[in-house]
Amino acid sequence: MEENIIQRIHAAVERLEPELAELTLKIHGDPELGGKEFKAVLWQTVLLRKYGFDFTDRYCGIETAYRAVYRGAKAGPKIALLAEYDALPGIGHGCGHNLIAMMSVGTGIALREFADEFGAEINVFGTPAEETEGAKVAMAKMGVFDDMDAAMMSHPSAESTSSINSMALCCRTVEFFGKTSHAASAPENGINALDAMINFFNLVNALRQQTRPDVRLHGIITDGGKAPNIIPDYTRALFYVRSSRASEIAPLLERVEACARGAAVGTGAAYRITPAEADFMDTRSNMTLNRLACGNMEALGIKMKWLGDDPHMGSSDLGDVSHRCPAIQLNSGMGPLPDGRAYSAHTAEFAEKARSPEAIETSFLFIRGLVKTAVDLMTKPEYLIRIKEEFATLKE
Repeated sequence: MEENIIQRIHAAVERLEPELAELTLKIHGDPELGGKEFKAVLWQTVLLRKYGFDFTDRYCGIETAYRAVYRGAKAGPKIALLAEYDALPGIGHGCGHNLIAMMSVGTGIALREFADEFGAEINVFGTPAEETEGAKVAMAKMGVFDDMDAAMMSHPSAESTSSINSMALCCRTVEFFGKTSHAASAPENGINALDAMINFFNLVNALRQQTRPDVRLHGIITDGGKAPNIIPDYTRALFYVRSSRASEIAPLLERVEACARGAAVGTGAAYRITPAEADFMDTRSNMTLNRLACGNMEALGIKMKWLGDDPHMGSSDLGDVSHRCPAIQLNSGMGPLPDGRAYSAHTAEFAEKARSPEAIETSFLFIRGLVKTAVDLMTKPEYLIRIKEEFATLKE
């Protein structure tokens, strides 16, 4: 990339830094749960409209989703930048979505002059409720990303890494139905739904021994009965089933249901399994786009840990996007805690780190790297050809 373009990218981001820092700190300071992120959307709306983006709120019929589009003076690739901004109950921004929103919005705005000069359509998608319903799932099913040439985002983390290949996920409610009776005076008249649930957990624990290393089965009991002297007639659990490939989820679910069926038969209870949250597909990071973006980050002085194709033991609704268009999600390192302790997402320590000057400054560097990557897609069509060829192979 020519030096004058690199300098222009730096200047474009630097001009935005005060407004972007204000945006991320406002979102962090007033955390909103998924589907309720009204203030976060308003703050992003004001900024994107200020810089000439055409804005559609309540996008796809989702209350706190949006689409902001800047169409350059020339035709070119359609680039999607994905913003998240939901918080966690009791923790706030313990996953750093305040920084994700800032990075995607900032990247989109900084790209305007290059979209006019080289040709591109810049799309910033507001994708709420990543921690729960996962709005990207519904948006992907509606075809929102089908005509995008590339989708990019960056997620805060303890260290900077290449794009994550997250796991496919399905969440199910498991219920058992029995019959109440006095546990001491007439136990023979009862059907113990808690016994069924405990047997179910034990069978799933045994099932884990016969699953692949990239499979995760885990759950909690959310209703285990009302009193020790009443045989429970109803119990409920919430269960996650994960795999590195979405195609393996259905067979896993059949085996989990067989565990529930066996537990029910053994105790005389009835059972029911129903969807509890949106299912997430596995993330298939586009490695050509991944290498390009990581190279641009390295050129900015950020050491990027290369994860390759190995699955990451978590899940994201970005997976559904990655099956619709070439997509990546880099990790933007926030640096160590002051006392050197390790930390991870979904903790109070992570939430505190997500508002730190160090995390914000690193995020500004990632905005520059994403802008450089988008400009490469505008100016070097050979990259887009290879990215699309790889994506076509993954869809076969």
